[in-house]
Amino acid sequence: MHVRSVVRGVVGLVAAALVAPALVIGAPAAATGSTSAGAAADERITWSVVPADASGPDGRHVIDLELQPGERATERVAVRNHSAREATFALSANDGYLTDRGSFDMRPSSVPAEDGGSWITVPDDVVVGPGETEVVPFEVVAPADAVPGDHPAGVAASVRSGGELQVESRVGVRVNLRTPGEVVASMKAELLGTSFTQGAGLLEPGELVLRYAVVNDGTVALHTTSQVRAESRFGGPAVTAPAGEALEVLPGGRREVTVTVPRAWPVGPFGVEAVVGAAVAEDGPDVPVPADVTLTDTVWALPLPHLLALLALVLVGWAVRRTLRARRTRLDRLLDRARAEGRAEAMASAR
Repeated sequence: MHVRSVVRGVVGLVAAALVAPALVIGAPAAATGSTSAGAAADERITWSVVPADASGPDGRHVIDLELQPGERATERVAVRNHSAREATFALSANDGYLTDRGSFDMRPSSVPAEDGGSWITVPDDVVVGPGETEVVPFEVVAPADAVPGDHPAGVAASVRSGGELQVESRVGVRVNLRTPGEVVASMKAELLGTSFTQGAGLLEPGELVLRYAVVNDGTVALHTTSQVRAESRFGGPAVTAPAGEALEVLPGGRREVTVTVPRAWPVGPFGVEAVVGAAVAEDGPDVPVPADVTLTDTVWALPLPHLLALLALVLVGWAVRRTLRARRTRLDRLLDRARAEGRAEAMASAR
């Protein structure tokens, strides 16, 4: 009875060990902003900013402008006040960049413009009545020593709200400035790391994760793509990552990319290869594209849950064997004692 209880308990632990891993869960639009100037709901200010011509919004989402060095041009944005009271919007221009998620943004107004943002001169502010739209002209002047290539910038309308701690809410329009000439399309790529994630259950594959960074060290915007392939060092079919969308990288910009390779079984070391390529936008200059960059690494995909399950089975076998051996030893002792008592009783009867 004792042996059965021990075996039943150990088998229960093995079942729990086998089940537990399975339970582990592994066109741009018109920019619109909103801010509250006070506690009352009717004091909330909402507004939008879009490209415009002299008569109002012209349907563009981005302002594209090509200027020779020293050339000047006038562009416009329409600032619409969607709120129920008059509002004064501060206007600013600055250099543009892409966030980690790939959305366009401007450098903070407290940071002086160094590139395309310094080409733009905007009025200090504009007053817009409730429900009304004001067209704001601004001047763009390319410096005489402008470097051929792309110079991203933006124009924004903002409102400050709050008490002693002022909060600036800003809405803007992307301005793509370009100077024609001999541009350079160039990029660098660096590997940031690779890792393996086990699947949800023992009988499910995991996934390989590769992280890399792309740096645009040229003078024209690029769209980058990658092809990632992984192959086990012990043989077996190779696995590849599905094709992803092309990522825009502005001149001087850096983007970090994470690529997941699904259906990778934990069979030891994998050789991972990522081929990073780049192309110039369709409306960009006709220049040679940068050469592809190949990144390689080795990542260990260890079957830890499987090894733990095997260890549990080994411990079960060892526990059962030890229990059976202890039971056999106890029975042998009882038999030896019974034999000894029998011989003693026989000798006593013979006397």
